[in-house]
Amino acid sequence: MIELILTKRTDQRYKDIRDRHYVPNRGCHGQQLHYLVYVDHELFGIISGASAVYGCRPRDEFFSLSKDSATKQVQLNQVINNVVFRLETTRHNLASQVLAKWRKQISCDWKSLYGVPVVGFETFVIEKVREDVSDRRGTLYLADNWTNVGLTQGNTKAHEKTANSGGMNASHTRRETEQKIILCLKNRKVRFVDTYQASWKDPQRAKEIANLRKQMLSNDPYKGQQCLPI
Repeated sequence: MIELILTKRTDQRYKDIRDRHYVPNRGCHGQQLHYLVYVDHELFGIISGASAVYGCRPRDEFFSLSKDSATKQVQLNQVINNVVFRLETTRHNLASQVLAKWRKQISCDWKSLYGVPVVGFETFVIEKVREDVSDRRGTLYLADNWTNVGLTQGNTKAHEKTANSGGMNASHTRRETEQKIILCLKNRKVRFVDTYQASWKDPQRAKEIANLRKQMLSNDPYKGQQCLPI
């Protein structure tokens, strides 16, 4: 039995696994939902979704996003970035089963929490080919019918964090990164909305979302459990 338990990224169970992921833990900006992956009541890993990145031309073309900046910003609230997926223990077909279950669950949770239906998903995979490690090419996502739409340019926007500012409203710079494989999946039954106000731009809405998130987080049957998978 696979269970995806909504959690905070500050939860020690989540942090311990996240810090062992191959992508460094630099925090998470924007709208986001994080899950602990339990299999038969044992903690196996984590999986998270967050706000889509803004600049990614192959992704924009795949989803037919508007070239108008304001319209595109609205549309991107309906695309979820799978920012991390790590299983510390695996079984045959478990990863694909978790990914499929996550897509369904986060689509429901995203709409409930943020009030907008999910049009699709994106993720970015750093390809790695080494003799002692299996090639990392996004095979899991391709098996789940995601599409390889190209490669990133090798740089990203980095939001600065100071004592007085942070998050999506903070100033930013560009920093060099490894090129990544871009994989996307579209829900063809869902259309983009015409208007949407992101929570970080609306203090009252942010407060409402914080209260709702608190209620959703209270449904953790494993709260307080600290044991990690072997």
